[in-house]
Amino acid sequence: MKLQDFLASGIIENFCLGFSSDEESKLVKKMAAAYPEVQQELDEVRTSLHLILKRAEIKPARSVKMAVMKSIYSQQASIEPGFVPLLDTVNNFDSIYAALAANDIHWPTENFDNLYAQELPSTREIINFAVWVKNGHEEEMHTDRNEFIAVLEGSCEMVMQSGRTKYGKGDIINIPINVPHSAEITSAEPMFALVQRQLTAS
Repeated sequence: MKLQDFLASGIIENFCLGFSSDEESKLVKKMAAAYPEVQQELDEVRTSLHLILKRAEIKPARSVKMAVMKSIYSQQASIEPGFVPLLDTVNNFDSIYAALAANDIHWPTENFDNLYAQELPSTREIINFAVWVKNGHEEEMHTDRNEFIAVLEGSCEMVMQSGRTKYGKGDIINIPINVPHSAEITSAEPMFALVQRQLTAS
């Protein structure tokens, strides 16, 4: 095939797009090695395609990324018993207790002043830990994570913008981002809870 006919044939474009046959691909490589004009055309087509793809690139919203990561986490939790389920979707505490059992979580044997925590399997997006609290905690606020607290033993009163609310065993407390909150333990024994902090899309 003559050089000009080859350059005008469209084979180079098909090759760069990955649509050429094995025979056509061999021909392109052979012609590029023999003719500088073919190599130059290859480079120009590749650059042009790269610019087109870059302009058309779809950048998903962070909310889409977080939805995907939560879906992946849910799948992981369904096959790995040590992973706590997503607390904003849990229907009963059976799966929570199963995760605690898989991680051999027990009441602390050592003395602690107010708060004792044990880490649980987590990801960058979903952080889990078990916590025992004797008195409560002063006001705090999370700017990048929604917090969910599953109360497993004991009780507390949580103060948020909506006012003071009582929680006890079997409740899940939902604390959105940017909401100041504090807690006071109301049970005689420490409150035992599972805390999950989920990275937000904002």
